[in-house]
This record gives sequence, structure tokens and C-alpha cells, in this order.
Amino acid sequence: MTHHWEALGWTLIHFCWQAAAIALVYKLADLAMTKSSTNSRYVLALIALLAMLGASVSTLAYEETLHRPAVLTSTSGSPATLSTVQIIPRPLAVIDMPAAPRQTVQFFASDVMPYLDAFWLLGVLCLSLRTIGGWWLIRRLRHSALQKAPHTLRIGLDRIRLQMGVPRFVDLRLSSRIAGPLTVGVIRPLILLPITALTSLSPEQLEVVLAHELAHIRRADYFWNILQTMIETLFFFHPAVWWISRRLREQRELCCDDIAVQTCQDPAVYATALLRLEEERKLHLHLAMALDGNQSRVSLRARILRILGDPEESPRDLKPLSLAGMVAALVLFICPLPQVFASFRAAPKVSASIVHAVHHAAQINHLHPAPRAATVPAPAPKPEPAAALSHNISAGNADQSADASPTSPGKADYIDQMKAAGYDVDLDKYVAMKVQGITPAYAAAMAKAGVGKPSADSLIAMKVQGITPEYISQMHAAGYDADLDKYIAMKVQGITTEYADAMAKAGFGKPSVDDLIAMKVQGVTPDYTAKLRADGVEASSFQDLISYRIFNMSPEFVAGMKSAGFSSIPSKQLIELRVQNVTPETAKSIKQQFPDATVPDLIQCQIFHIDSAFIASAKRHGFTPLTIQKLVQLRISGILDDNDKESN
Repeated sequence: MTHHWEALGWTLIHFCWQAAAIALVYKLADLAMTKSSTNSRYVLALIALLAMLGASVSTLAYEETLHRPAVLTSTSGSPATLSTVQIIPRPLAVIDMPAAPRQTVQFFASDVMPYLDAFWLLGVLCLSLRTIGGWWLIRRLRHSALQKAPHTLRIGLDRIRLQMGVPRFVDLRLSSRIAGPLTVGVIRPLILLPITALTSLSPEQLEVVLAHELAHIRRADYFWNILQTMIETLFFFHPAVWWISRRLREQRELCCDDIAVQTCQDPAVYATALLRLEEERKLHLHLAMALDGNQSRVSLRARILRILGDPEESPRDLKPLSLAGMVAALVLFICPLPQVFASFRAAPKVSASIVHAVHHAAQINHLHPAPRAATVPAPAPKPEPAAALSHNISAGNADQSADASPTSPGKADYIDQMKAAGYDVDLDKYVAMKVQGITPAYAAAMAKAGVGKPSADSLIAMKVQGITPEYISQMHAAGYDADLDKYIAMKVQGITTEYADAMAKAGFGKPSVDDLIAMKVQGVTPDYTAKLRADGVEASSFQDLISYRIFNMSPEFVAGMKSAGFSSIPSKQLIELRVQNVTPETAKSIKQQFPDATVPDLIQCQIFHIDSAFIASAKRHGFTPLTIQKLVQLRISGILDDNDKESN
């Protein structure tokens, strides 16, 4: 065992009490800073985590310098000296030195340290593999299955980025493989949004969500999260590291929440966005650090209450008596440590008289070697009588036959039948299939229905949802050939052949399976389609009907836009107007000042918050003649905002 490994082992031992002391100091300081800003408490947690890393590095450097001279001294000895030490008789070697420290040093140095270092290396290796796997997944997610975000959304992102003072370009992409927004990259940051966010969030909610992710980029949280993961990997064995790390992540999300709330007028908008994203996330897996910070539902609830202005719940605050007990226990644990470690490392000092006696004993042993003790053979085992041996074997066979219970034929019939049908699964699957009433006849009937041989999990899912061979045959006859998952989804949503036929008569052709599921989820019915047409709202596809239902497209809105001077608006532009929350009143105001304004001009005015007050400010500063494009450039540059602040 080299001195490097011994120094590492002592560093790990010292880190146990060092991390506990740092965690206690952090807890006391955090309690004293309860009314401080969230950023201050975040910096405190970050300092505590970095202090643990600094304490371990300094301890390792000290242990290296402490063990290196001992190694050089032991290796510089002459062969004669080494041979002399090797023949020291044990009764003479323990003279003038306590036995317990010597045995303890030998125990730690030769027995415990190798296992301690091996355990640490194994833990670091496992966590490193987990971290590398997560990095590989994120990298794969970044380079595959991504779609470009809508142009209006990217314009809004640039506007928020400039307002928040983020100088670097930030890319925005959409992905169907994530459940919530997340930010990746240090040099080239990228914000990933789930596709479902475009339909489940309003424009105001999308803006505040993007502001949260931009706050992570402005604070360089991705870099600090990498460093935090490294510290967790190195000191995985200490609970205090994980506790402070969890607190650091919570404070980081709260800091970004504060920045995001500043970008919206109503905090309830952001709280509602968190709730809707949580509902979408229930059906997906967590991939990386996202908007919720990978926190539990309790932490998410606390964040929402904090955003809405409710006081933070602190049910686990420490009482003064329990806090004093923790301090006393830590002091009692730390105080004797210097003496204990000093006794562990105390080298045995051999006096000159012992050295002289060692040399004299070595000469005597060399001239008159001690006679070897005669080897006494061990007595042979007494043979056991054959009758007794036969009796024991018979008794053992009798016990085995008594313990073995014959399997009841009735219990094995179901498993044998399912195995004969081709379903050789574990016991839990057999129990689940039996509970749901799945029989070999049901499995054979489903296989003949045209979906191939279903797996055990598919059989259980279909039986739970009440899918029968007749249902699949009816959907087949209606022209809907899909896989088992789609059939299960259609059955869950209550899609029947009658509903499919009625939607096919709506005038948009035959809907696909995905169209049927999406329309049923959003509540698109034949009556709803007929009402839209009767009120003058035209749609060109099933996707338009779904979008109309999602964004609550009403005949009153279409009539208001016509009265404002915008008639015959295509369906896609109608949806964009609803997404950007353009009202007929806003359209009428823009039309009065810019008679040639189009629907895209209305959308740009809404995105860049160009209202009557901003137009009046531009005219007051002499920017005439005005066009909508010029107003957009003025808003992006921020010239009028600076002038208004100086005038105020």
C-alpha cells in the first residue's frame, strides 16, 4: 500500500467530521438569513459546498506531506537493518510501547485502508458512469428529433433575452421526447421546449417560462450544476453533501423564479404554467435539469405558494433545544479526534537498551539456533459405524420427503395452459393475467383479430380497458388498422365506429387514428363542427378544428375581427391571433392608425408590445413617417424606453 493511498484514506476519514461541521455551520447561518434574499441564501449554500471541496483538497495535501517522509525513511534503510528488524522477538519488541496503538495502526494501515479506498473508487466509478450516461442522453437529445420553434416564438425569445441582458445567442428548439422545458450547454446554450407546451400554455405563460430558462443561462447555472455533480460524485458517501446539494438546487430554482416573475405582471400566470407543465410531466420521464429542477411535488407546491405571495411553510424548523443538542454532540465528537488520530499515527520508539538486546539476541540465535518442535500428527477421525451412517441417510431422505409437498394439479393448470399458449412469463405477470380474467382463448381470439400475437403486458392493458376482439374487428371494418397501443388509446377515449363515421362526414376526408384520438381528447364533435360552420368560422382540416378547440376560437372573435377591418382571415392566421392574444379592440386601434396593416402586422405589434402609448411616444420624438416595421426596430433597440426614463 503506497503512501498516496494511505493519504487518500485518511482524507476520506477526516472528511466525515469536516463535512458535518460545515453542514452545521451552514444550517446556523441559513437560519440567521431566513429573511435575506434568495440569491444570498443560494450563495451561502454554494460556499458551503465549495468549502467541503476545499477542505478535502487541503487535507489531502497535508496528508501527502505527512506520509512522504515516513516512506522515504523506511525505504532508505540498509538490508542489514531490515534483517535485524525482522528477527526481533515479539516479547522484546513490545517493551516500552503500548500495545493498543500499535495494533490500531496496523489494523488501519494494512486492513481497513485498502477496503476504504476500494469502496470509494467503486462508488465514484458508478456515479461517474451514471453522469456520463445522462450527458450522452442529453447530447443525443440535442442532435436528434428536434424541430425548429415557430418564428413568432423565437422573436419573443430574442426580445426577452435583450431585456434580461443576455448577450449570447440562445437557440430554441422543440422536442417531443421531453415533458418540460430545459436548458443545456455552456458555450452554446440551447432551450428545449416540449411540443405540448405550445398547446397547453398561453403566450404569456410561454414568455415567463422562457424567462425562467434565460435566467439559468444568465446565471451560468449549467456550469455550476456540472461542478455540483462532480462534488456529489467525489463525496457520495456523506449525507451532508447530498443535503446541501439539494438545498442548492432548490435555491437556484427560486432565484430563477424571482427573475421570471419580474417579466410578467401577474404572478398567477407563472404559477398556472408550473401546474400545467406538471400535469404534462406526469406521463413522461425526467431527463435533465428542467423547469421544476427535478424536485418533488412538495417542493413544487412550495414554489407555487411562494410565487403567489403566501408565506413559506417551515414545518421542520429546528427548535433552540434540539439545535443546542446538535452543537454539543458535534463538539463532543470533534474534541477527542486530534488525540485519537495522534495515537493512531504514533510511531513506536525503541530505546538504545532494546536495540543492544536485539543485536545480542540475533547473535545467539545465529550461533545456537533453537530446535524445531516435533510435528505431532492430528488424530484420525473415528469411523462411524455403517449402521449409524445408514440410519442418518435414511432419516435425511425421510425429512426431505416430508418437507416436499406435492403441487396441486388445479394450481398448475392455468400456468401450464398459458405456457402452452406461448406465454412463458414470470409469476407476477401470471397473477396479473389471472386477476384480469385473461384466458388462452382470449389471447388466441385477440391474435386472430389481426393485431398479431399480443404480449402479456398488452393483454393485461387491453383487458383492463375492456377491449374485445369484436371492437378490433369493428375498427378494422371501418378502415382503421393500427397497433395495439392505438387501439387501447381509442378505447380509453371512447372512440367508436359511429364517431369515426360522423367525423368523416365533416368534409375533411377520413380522419386518421391520431386525428380521432386528438379530437376526442379536445372534445371536437360533429355538433361543434357544424356550429362553427353555421357561425361563419371556416376550417380546412381536422388540425384546424383541434386548434380552434384548444384556443377557444369563437364566432364572436371572428365577428369582432371583421368589424375591425380584417375579414377572410385564413385558419392558420386566426390561430396565431388567438395564440398571441390579439383582441378585436387592439386590431381596431392598429387599423385606425395604419390602414394598410395586415394580420402579420397585428401579430408583430402584439409580440413587441406596440400599443397606442408607444406609437404616441415615437411621434413625440419625431420619428415620422411611421411604419410598423420602424416601430418594431425602435422597440428592439430600446431607444424610446431610455428617453422616456430620462424624461421621467
